[in-house]
Amino acid sequence: MPIELQQLIIHELEKNPDTGEVSVFLTDEPLPADDQAIALVQKLNRAFEFNTEMLQGDLCPPDEALFPGYFQVLVDNALTTPAFLDFSRETMQALQLSLQGVVGAKGAYVVYANYTLGEQHYLGIFLVRDTHGVIFQRAGSRAAFSLQSTTYLNTDRLALACRIRVDRFRQGGNRCVELIKYARSQKEISQYFIHWIGLHQPVSSRELTDSFLELLEELPLPVDAETGVPLEAGQFEEQVLQFAKSSPDKAINLRAFDQAFYGESNTLEPFLQDKNFQLDDEFRYDQGTLQRHFNFRVQGDGLTLHFTRTQLSLGLVRIEGDQVILHAPELAQEIAALREEQ
Repeated sequence: MPIELQQLIIHELEKNPDTGEVSVFLTDEPLPADDQAIALVQKLNRAFEFNTEMLQGDLCPPDEALFPGYFQVLVDNALTTPAFLDFSRETMQALQLSLQGVVGAKGAYVVYANYTLGEQHYLGIFLVRDTHGVIFQRAGSRAAFSLQSTTYLNTDRLALACRIRVDRFRQGGNRCVELIKYARSQKEISQYFIHWIGLHQPVSSRELTDSFLELLEELPLPVDAETGVPLEAGQFEEQVLQFAKSSPDKAINLRAFDQAFYGESNTLEPFLQDKNFQLDDEFRYDQGTLQRHFNFRVQGDGLTLHFTRTQLSLGLVRIEGDQVILHAPELAQEIAALREEQ
């Protein structure tokens, strides 16, 4: 899906990790929103496509952190280019202030991007660091190559990736902030970045997915529209998994889920209210958590066995004493054919 880029601004956070001194280099104007700039933002935004384990939350009140107040001013000014430039410079100074005296924190380029992706309007902030590498270069007039050292932006190993749903913020929050919890360059994002953004009541995508799976256990089985008979548990689980996989941006919209499985009956709302599930109308799910709930993989005695929750509940995989019994005629035929070939 192509990105429409409105503004792109890059500043630099200058910091030696061995000292607590911090300085910033602030640019005076945004970069042109040309093909190179669009390609950069597309690559940075992919962090949210491939990393579903993230924190989701709101921005804290402006009196608790500087960033949310500056962001509110930016939105009030309709994200114009002058307002966006002011916002980026003011929040950089707030970041400088929050990192002052913190030993171990590193410098980085801070990329601010105002862009839309499909129907979603985002304000993205990405911390990108330099990395050293080697390139091949032709050795003058000789038919040979030489190795040359070079420095380039390492957009595959971000120190921070954060994006704010602007439309959702305007509507009053509802977990408008997505922040990558585990960066590839380090196990966990340092708390000072979370404090700088002003992330309020963060919940991980894994926790939200667990709450959704708990909700599924409480819900009645939906009725098959063609037969008028309730779905079997296994059928329901398989359809839920397919619904999640086909959802855009790896996000589950509960209203769309309710409509898809229960029609106009409004089944979900009473369960969400009565059981106090920690879910919003839409949330990014954790793909690994979802897959592990419906699919099992066990190892032992040199064997590996894959099966689904449905196969287990139907007794296609069962235990008798210390034996594993599989009811799988096609698998039995395959094994018999292998034995004949020996």
